[in-house]
Amino acid sequence: MSDILRPRAQAQMVEHGLDAMVVAKPENYAWATGAAPGVASFFRRAGSALALIPADASRPISAVATELFAAPARAALGEAQVLSHPDWVETADIRPWLDSNLSAAELAQLSWQLAGRAPGFSRPAVFDARLAFARLGELLNKEGLQGARVGLDLDFWPVADFALLREQLPQFHWLDGSAVLGAIKAVKSQREITKLRQAASIAEAGMRTAIAAVREGITRDAIAAAWKAGVEAEVQRTGQRLSGQWEYTSVGPLPWQGGGAVQRGDVIKFDVGCLIEGYSSDSGRTFSCGPARPRTREIMEALSEAFSAGLEVLKPGYLLSDVHHRATKAMQRAGFTHFSRGHFGHSLGHDTFCEVAPFIAAQAHTPIEPGMVLAFETPFYVDGEGGFIIEDQFLITADGAEPAWSLERGLVELG
Repeated sequence: MSDILRPRAQAQMVEHGLDAMVVAKPENYAWATGAAPGVASFFRRAGSALALIPADASRPISAVATELFAAPARAALGEAQVLSHPDWVETADIRPWLDSNLSAAELAQLSWQLAGRAPGFSRPAVFDARLAFARLGELLNKEGLQGARVGLDLDFWPVADFALLREQLPQFHWLDGSAVLGAIKAVKSQREITKLRQAASIAEAGMRTAIAAVREGITRDAIAAAWKAGVEAEVQRTGQRLSGQWEYTSVGPLPWQGGGAVQRGDVIKFDVGCLIEGYSSDSGRTFSCGPARPRTREIMEALSEAFSAGLEVLKPGYLLSDVHHRATKAMQRAGFTHFSRGHFGHSLGHDTFCEVAPFIAAQAHTPIEPGMVLAFETPFYVDGEGGFIIEDQFLITADGAEPAWSLERGLVELG
């Protein structure tokens, strides 16, 4: 099932003068079609899987897929909406004749003949982008989009692939639609919201297990293992399936070196996430082992003030840049006069990394809208004292921001 909010997509494309969008990034293809892009997408080249999204929301989404992964695309979009091109994997479908007395070789030949394989057919080493782009041209023509203005997720496309596309299909106006696509994806479908909420809940369960394990002498790796064990226990309890998990845990005064055994007064920073169907949560907390040192308290108090200041405007009616401005000014008022961080968080979704545009940055004059899912954070990394973070995942509602975690945000002294 596609997670595109078609009315929103139509409004964005019309506003920017686009007749359609074509996405080639594997994660964008999965979001647009609800189908896996296939193993050919591992090569991260344009053409292995392509989704065509007409601006007209009444028109269906269609796709170009490799032969091996055309079936799931057809199941998601409909038989007539998917064209295929060969990849390197040889296959044969002998299911119609399983009860016959023919040999495997004879059945394979029959399968290929029925599929219309031409004499002299030869599979490519991986896939042939020219064939993929030819199929894309067929879809565009079928949709009556001859000479159309078509946006691409150009921030993904390799230069060579884009050049080949323009050479092969010069009758279309190919434009950079990356920002338009980002605006469309910034507001989530209910399915996306549910996946991100569930992923965050599992990560928080792991966090509670990790907190309980902290004691003087425990190693960074043992704390991380406790978090993973808590995640696994929650997965078993809920029956959820994760597609991944990650953690950035640091212990002690050197945040970028991970740390060894926990000592009294050490700062322990967690930044963790779980993935469901590629959708990654992102949240973080900071603790001390025993009573916190004065500088630790000073830093965490400043970060807490910055978080509170930003959270006040993390709601519709403000811009993401407003959140950045409020958080920065709060840090500077706390005495960190030259404090400067590029962003205080980001959107979440299905991508190669948990940090997805739009970012909560000084230049991000992006209106905050209901349905956005944002990770808002106030981190600070201080060699000699430790790594610090307050981070929560929020669903933006009509009148505010709903946190995914319930764990206390301020500095907690453990042990």
